Amino acid sequence: MSPLGEALLSALSRLHAGALVAVAVSGGLDSWVLALLLRQLGRDVAGYTLVSRVEGYCEWEQTVAIADNFDIPVYPIEVSGFEEALPRFLNVTRTPIYNLHPVSKLLLAEGLAARGIDYIVTGDAADQVFRCEAECDLLPLTQACFRHCNVGLITPFLEPEVRALCTVPDPDKLPLRQLAASLGIPPIPKRPTYYPGSNILTYTKQMLEALQCVASPG
Repeated sequence: MSPLGEALLSALSRLHAGALVAVAVSGGLDSWVLALLLRQLGRDVAGYTLVSRVEGYCEWEQTVAIADNFDIPVYPIEVSGFEEALPRFLNVTRTPIYNLHPVSKLLLAEGLAARGIDYIVTGDAADQVFRCEAECDLLPLTQACFRHCNVGLITPFLEPEVRALCTVPDPDKLPLRQLAASLGIPPIPKRPTYYPGSNILTYTKQMLEALQCVASPG
């Protein structure tokens, strides 16, 4: 096992005992590395993924293909109406956004809470850790959404033993790709996760101002 694999195993081994570990999965490799390492630790794993059916954005087919390859069950959280969820998202985060993708974090958290999921393991922040970025604009929004829904967010890539290995920026995440290959995960190209549409920063700033006025009349 590579140093990265050992560090992630160490982080995952601290999860409290339970019959089943929920993992937020997608068509990318970060979460699948975690799912397979959890199985190496003897844990039963179930994947949960957001299904929007939005062309060019939804990764349901890719996710199912990977899940079938490793015989890991994946449960879809079907959603629609990112625009309709935007006011809820702004109420929770109090932060304007330029693309609707962060709204997916609230929709996922809401779907998990409705299914009685207490906590979920995610690959969030892997890109930022490997790029050695001190801040990530998406992670605080994600954390706020999950706190609001009372779903614990487990982010192994943020654990000290993992971050200690990422001291030189590596946008391609080569050690993670090598670990994924050793686990049998096929090569998965990185693609931007943008919800299709134009920049909505000005629009969400205006919406947030309106919401704040409603919350504080006079």
